[in-house]
Amino acid sequence: MRRLLEDYRSSLQMNGCSLADDCIRTWIFVQNVDVNYGGVVKARRELFQEEGLTKDTHYIASTGIAGRNQYPDSSVILDAYAVAGLQKGQVRHLYGATHLNPTYEYGVTFERGTVVDYTDRRQVFISGTASIDNKGQIVHPGDVSRQCDRLLENVSVLLAEADCDFQDVMSMMVYLRDISDYERVRKIFDDRFPQMPKAFLWAPVCRPGWLVEMECIAVR
Repeated sequence: MRRLLEDYRSSLQMNGCSLADDCIRTWIFVQNVDVNYGGVVKARRELFQEEGLTKDTHYIASTGIAGRNQYPDSSVILDAYAVAGLQKGQVRHLYGATHLNPTYEYGVTFERGTVVDYTDRRQVFISGTASIDNKGQIVHPGDVSRQCDRLLENVSVLLAEADCDFQDVMSMMVYLRDISDYERVRKIFDDRFPQMPKAFLWAPVCRPGWLVEMECIAVR
């Protein structure tokens, strides 16, 4: 993780950008997430601190999820989205404090969501969101259907903070810890969002108790 972030930081610098000012969103895919996620969290926290990204400034919206790749010895891969030339005030972050707690309270360093305003539109990037409360506790352990209800409630609160709602969502990604939950989860999302482009992936979430997680992108 450290090497990936250092390489990405160098790539940004070569293009006149910085991690702190221009990176909007990251996706981190971790082989054997239940074992390796702690190392990912540690490396990210340390490098972010070097870059001046702290709980008193801001972090970066992110999804950290299980994911394999073609290299058996590679424990983690990174994807990221940055925009050059953003001005102060164009970017703000979402917290959903009534429903979610700051991530640093349980040792991780990402934002719940990020808003980017342009002259003609607003883009909203919602991080991987699960069934969690504002104390950092898992809500509805063991019940994937009720976890879906809570995570959708959490996402709706984040969208509302960006003056958006689910009608503004352009696409969804839904991650499942147990592939046997697919049909049930698919029905919940299809019943509620029949026309929404969405993908369902077998990708365990970073906490074993979370059975489902989703992320989305909205445009208003």
